[in-house]
Amino acid sequence: MRFAVKYTNRAGDVLLKDWEGASADEVAARVLAEGSFPLEVKASGRAFRRVRTLRTDSLIILNQELLALLRAGIPLLQCLELLAGHGKDPLLRRSLERVMELVKEGLSFSEALEQAGTFPSVYRANIVAGERSGTLPEVIARWLAFQEFAQKSRRRILEAMIYPMFLVAVLGVALVVIFNVVLPRFSEIYSDGSIEMPGVTRMLLAFGAFMRETVWIQVGLLGALAVFLRWMFATEAGKRILERGLLALPRFGTLYRMYHSSVFARTLGVLLAGGMPVLQSLEVIQRTTPSERMKLRLVKVAELVRGGSSLHQALERSRMLDPLAVEMTRVGEQSSALPDMLNHVADFFDQEVEKATTAITTLIGPALILFMGVVVLGLLLAVYVPLFNAGNMVR
Repeated sequence: MRFAVKYTNRAGDVLLKDWEGASADEVAARVLAEGSFPLEVKASGRAFRRVRTLRTDSLIILNQELLALLRAGIPLLQCLELLAGHGKDPLLRRSLERVMELVKEGLSFSEALEQAGTFPSVYRANIVAGERSGTLPEVIARWLAFQEFAQKSRRRILEAMIYPMFLVAVLGVALVVIFNVVLPRFSEIYSDGSIEMPGVTRMLLAFGAFMRETVWIQVGLLGALAVFLRWMFATEAGKRILERGLLALPRFGTLYRMYHSSVFARTLGVLLAGGMPVLQSLEVIQRTTPSERMKLRLVKVAELVRGGSSLHQALERSRMLDPLAVEMTRVGEQSSALPDMLNHVADFFDQEVEKATTAITTLIGPALILFMGVVVLGLLLAVYVPLFNAGNMVR
């Protein structure tokens, strides 16, 4: 849940920002760990309200322009003044104006982003790492490369799923037409009992009549299903149940684990390359990962690392990642090239997931076409065979 925290930083400024955490004590401990002192921690009024965040596309465009200005040697505040008011996204314009005001008041760029409240956590973590290491342009460049890759991957998967989704929609429309238009007409023809019907035809007509008589029950069931799906996708408990089901699937579970291992490795590599410590990087990923399973296990990983364990040992004990990711983490720690190794293993997982996704989506289309043909052919035969039999009897 979200907490509103009033705290003082090292400069003695009193600030207010929202934090996510399991309890007020945990949030207070994290504020202290960052070198600030919490004055008041209470449940945020926005705890049960979705907080709007900037769209990724808008943020990418902003950072491309910001990176060009920084590399040209223009100071950060002047860059913000040049960028303020630009773009078509009204939320981005308001957020940027707020950030510019806070920077003028003496806050750092990362603190101003935190106060604005609309910038994603991973992006803010990268800015913190860039400020602390003095390599802000390089960190922004790595973040842009990561986001562009992620967008290309999402776009590729979406494009691959368009055709199967279209086939499913066509099949749904065809079944609706058959059950609501075709079957009632033939039911009237067969109702006088003059035509002998096979058992399959009788079952089909009875099923069609049942579907038409229970329309409101079906609407209620669809509404209940929509509520259940919303609960499953929007709540932590629902996401955990869904994730356990996905991981239990034979082939898909392995791909799902590979995908989240790739996201973890690439995000951790970007944060470490920007100069952020391992423990703080793990806490950032724990707050931002969409995987509820990974959130719970990252808490244990952070505790083990804080207790003196190496990162690869903590990951191995958590059984959170694919074994290859753990092995590459061990190699990276021993060779002092952990960010590079994490990026290499993320590239490998991305290639594997892409190949598997391409193979699956390539097979889905023909399989759906075959299924549609069998279903429609079976329905039509069940409806028309009695008419053909009746015609033969008349002859």
